[in-house]
Amino acid sequence: MANNFAKRAARTLARTTEVAATMLLVVVTCLNLTQVIGRYVFSTGFNWTEELMRYLMIWLMMLGSVACIFRAEHMAVETLETRVDPAKARLVKSALYTVAAIFCVFVLVYGWPLALRNAAQVAPASGIPMIYPYMALPVGAALMLVQIALSWVVGFEPDQTTDDREGAS
Repeated sequence: MANNFAKRAARTLARTTEVAATMLLVVVTCLNLTQVIGRYVFSTGFNWTEELMRYLMIWLMMLGSVACIFRAEHMAVETLETRVDPAKARLVKSALYTVAAIFCVFVLVYGWPLALRNAAQVAPASGIPMIYPYMALPVGAALMLVQIALSWVVGFEPDQTTDDREGAS
């Protein structure tokens, strides 16, 4: 029962972050198109679009990483897994996920105060408070930690039933 709950929670977290990352990618694409049209059609560019695209791409990467962990599409050291006995591959995966979790803890622990220290600063071109771009690090790291924890509960293989149902539709 806990395993089914963890699977549903992991899938929901992955889907939510995928949707958010997709929406951010659409916004970044529109901003880029606006910049190109402004520059080449109207001979004037918007100085705030490049800055905003950069900040949105940070959020996109952090949110997309959560879904990558769920689907086991993240960077991995597969060489280590293939060199060990298949019975011990799960132990190697657990060790690799542990290293990733430790990295996420560092990003969370150091990213949170960094974001708070920059709360009063504003971006020069767009004027948005810099806490928003900086919050991508601790928020993304926290979500990745949750997804890694769920992976430990469920197992380290991607959920194949989701992909199978999507392919049949």
